[in-house]
Amino acid sequence: MENKDKIKMAVVHDHLGFCGGGERTVLLIANSLGADFITAYASPNTFPELQKDLGSKLIILSKRVIYTRVVRFFWLRALFWKNKKLFKNYDLVIASSPTATEVVANYSKPNCVRIVYTHTTPRRIFDQYVYSKKTYPLILQPLFALFVKFWRWTYIRASMKFNFNIANSNCVKKRVEDHTGGEVNAVIWPPIITENFKWLGQSDYYISWARIDELKRIELIVEAFKKMPEKKLIVASTGPRYQAIKNLAAGHKNIQVLGWVTDDKLFELVGNCLAAIYIPVDEDAGMTHLEANAAGKPAIVVAEGGLVESTIDGETGILIKSKPSVDDLIKAVKLMTPEWCISKKEICIQHVKEYDKEIFIKKINQVIKDNDPQKPIIGIDASRWEDPRYPGQEKRTGVEIYSKYLIESLVPLIDQSKFRIRIYTPRTIPNLPFEFQKVIPGQKKWTKKFLTQELKHSPIDYFFTPSYFIPKHAPENSYVTIHDVIFKSSPEKYSTWERFKQNYAVKQNIKRAKKIITVSEFSKNEISKYFNIAAENIIVAPIGHNLWTDIEKNKTRNKSILFIGRIEKKKSIDMLINAFYEFQKNKPEWKLILAGKPGYGIDDTKKLIKKLGLEKKIDLLGYVSEETKKDLLTTSSIYAHPSSNEGSCIPLFESWDAGIPAVVSDSEIFREIGGGAVLFFKSGDAISLTEQLTRLADDADLRKKLIEQGKNLIKNMAWEKTAKTVVDTIVN
Repeated sequence: MENKDKIKMAVVHDHLGFCGGGERTVLLIANSLGADFITAYASPNTFPELQKDLGSKLIILSKRVIYTRVVRFFWLRALFWKNKKLFKNYDLVIASSPTATEVVANYSKPNCVRIVYTHTTPRRIFDQYVYSKKTYPLILQPLFALFVKFWRWTYIRASMKFNFNIANSNCVKKRVEDHTGGEVNAVIWPPIITENFKWLGQSDYYISWARIDELKRIELIVEAFKKMPEKKLIVASTGPRYQAIKNLAAGHKNIQVLGWVTDDKLFELVGNCLAAIYIPVDEDAGMTHLEANAAGKPAIVVAEGGLVESTIDGETGILIKSKPSVDDLIKAVKLMTPEWCISKKEICIQHVKEYDKEIFIKKINQVIKDNDPQKPIIGIDASRWEDPRYPGQEKRTGVEIYSKYLIESLVPLIDQSKFRIRIYTPRTIPNLPFEFQKVIPGQKKWTKKFLTQELKHSPIDYFFTPSYFIPKHAPENSYVTIHDVIFKSSPEKYSTWERFKQNYAVKQNIKRAKKIITVSEFSKNEISKYFNIAAENIIVAPIGHNLWTDIEKNKTRNKSILFIGRIEKKKSIDMLINAFYEFQKNKPEWKLILAGKPGYGIDDTKKLIKKLGLEKKIDLLGYVSEETKKDLLTTSSIYAHPSSNEGSCIPLFESWDAGIPAVVSDSEIFREIGGGAVLFFKSGDAISLTEQLTRLADDADLRKKLIEQGKNLIKNMAWEKTAKTVVDTIVN
């Protein structure tokens, strides 16, 4: 990162009340970045060396501590609120813990880079809500339910305001997605201080040093060893259930409960043990078993939470089943003979290297570099990656096809050394890099409501939408693709409501856009004519096509005429049906296939088919999948596109790739994009269309010629060319 010293950074954590993996992780982050560390309070016993390394950068807000449940919740937030002006001083802030997440989201300045390192979501208000509720007296449980409802709202609302979300494991990544509806941009495992844990020898005891509380299952471990007097166990930790564990182990000479031990003593105990035992309830990530691995010791771990990700079963440890019994643990202990354990020494040591502190710091620094607040942000609206009415179903028509392939080609062309990329989407897009995605859950009025709020809260420098319209709070440097304005040139082919919507969207785009991007010279001229825009403010980026490599182009062709597109008035489908009616009188063996979603005028189309008695000759398929579309294009004999009102024509380009000759209208747009690779009919003339369909059906040489010319044209139409024009327009 250039001029890193000029960027003011802070790490914010709820408190340093005890020594935990999360506390050590965030202290390491702050020290490695040279960032300020802001926390409510700090115990002098919580990693004192790391606190000392921070020096004056350690900012503690209170010496007083409140422990009372619920009261503590509001006290922490009030304390941070009292110091809210402090957070306006920073260009980049990393939050780590629930209260810190809310604080950074609400009090940092608008152009601040907000990053959250999520150890876990506050589980007592999500998946452990029922358990948490039962810990309160019955009379207080309804109040607790209201409290949880409020906390969920504040937490989810805050989590949506972050620019980059890191999870400490894939387990926590899934929790974030399930609990908040948001997306995790990266998984970075917490650091293991591998140099602290070394192989010192092999003694005859097993060791547990997890915090002694009800979620670590220390009681189960002690119960198991009570049944194995020949096996030795050392418990080297403390916690709220320490005395209960001490009492449980009393009278059993094979079990030692040492309580808290110094770091040096712990390193000695781990370095000489036979193996470690770590079986917490649904652990977020887990570090204990990896610390054992660093010392060349395998670990018995439970197949829950993040432990499954970081344990190689049968190599770096033994995974016992979820919700284990005493007998499950006994069986695993007996499998871990001294010979078996020592045979796993090297693989354990090698395995843990990928979790080393230096690897962790390197990954964190890369995230900071990628999110450098000195680099301007290019925001891309990907809400029409697929049809928003069918989320997750990968359904697409023209606009969605355009959006998908353009964005896929656009992202690699943006110079990431100069710009940050932010892709706005209502749901995760698997095909695009997660680190660029800003998932904003929502469906109805997504652009007007949710995207507008995001742009207000986190301003950007450039904005591009390939589909709908530029929202309020978009930057001055905003760009939009307007595909066509057919609702102006042929208003009779649209409903009143559709004309109103499209007219409103175009006017808003013209008002807010620095430049308009369109898909053809024809559309450029139409936009300029109907909305009085200077031609130099409209950039033509012709639609692309990436050659298909997954189709068989030499299939036997059926005697069928194919149309692909929305079945609606503006596509002149009724004219095609009338033309086919005359065509099939001389060629009764032929069929017409109409593949596409129904649109405005579909009822009239169905009535016409019935009136002409063509129910058995015309296949009205509705929306078809990508696979079915390709099959139709490679098995039909003629592609017909009757419309004269288009901005461009993706199905025509696909027909060229599939090797199927096309008949199109001689309108201005098709003369621009069709070249010599199509057979023209007189626009709006059903008789002319019938004649040209007949001609093409009868003339094999003509079909071959059109197919070859189509192949030559499609070779030079890669989406990368379209994307380059768009990128150049935005950044230049």
